[in-house]
Order: sequence, then C-alpha cells, then structure tokens
Amino acid sequence: MRTRPLMSVRLSTAPTQDIGAGPHGTRVTFPIVGGSFEGDRLRGTVLPGGDDWTIKRPDGIIDLDLRVTLETDDGALIHMTFEGIRDDGAPGGPCFRTTPRFETAVAKYSFLNRLLAIGTAGIRADGPVHVIEEIL
Repeated sequence: MRTRPLMSVRLSTAPTQDIGAGPHGTRVTFPIVGGSFEGDRLRGTVLPGGDDWTIKRPDGIIDLDLRVTLETDDGALIHMTFEGIRDDGAPGGPCFRTTPRFETAVAKYSFLNRLLAIGTAGIRADGPVHVIEEIL
C-alpha cells in the first residue's frame, strides 16, 4: 500500500468525563477544546466543541470515535471523524490506529471528500498527536 503524509493533528482536551461501565464496556469521553493541524496542503486550528467518545472493552482495547471541526488558515471549515483503536498494552506505550474521514463544502479542499486515510498517534504531555497519511 502506498501512502503520503496528509497532516499532523494536535488535540487539546478538557478533563475526561467518566460515564462508567455499561453493557459494551467502560465509556469515557475526552472533550476537545482546541488544537492545531498542519500538512503540505492544509493547516489551521481545531475548533473547540468536538469530542472523542471511547469505550474500554473487556480485552483492554479502547474503541475510539472522534468528531471535530477543523478551520484552515484561510477560513475553510472541515468536518473530521475517525474510528479506531487504542492499545495501551503495546510495546513502547499507548498505540493508536485510526481511519480518518473528511467532509467540506470548500472547493479548494474538496480533495479531502474523496480520499481515504489511515492514522497513528501517540500521547504527549500536552495531549495526543495524530499523524494522518493519505492512501494513494
């Protein structure tokens, strides 16, 4: 499979909301309060108001469901979602694998509406950093 870098996304989160154990696992949400993104073809800020809804499964894997709005430096709005998994038992610390998708009405960035992407991430002191690659 061939890929090329699309962007890195840094997320800032508020304190988590621990909803507790339910029928599918333990649900915790991570409210998104901001952040930034940067790549060769786009850059800007992550707007507050998004969230990462997670469920910790009985096997220890965490299912991810993130939804945020990106605003490019030139004012375009882009809806970004991803599903994925976080494996806290991976060698070297938490490991994220995600499948980002994008939606925008701005012609300049309409290439995002047609692409498929994959992502990885790590947790830094100031929050998670997602590295997203476009599948060619």
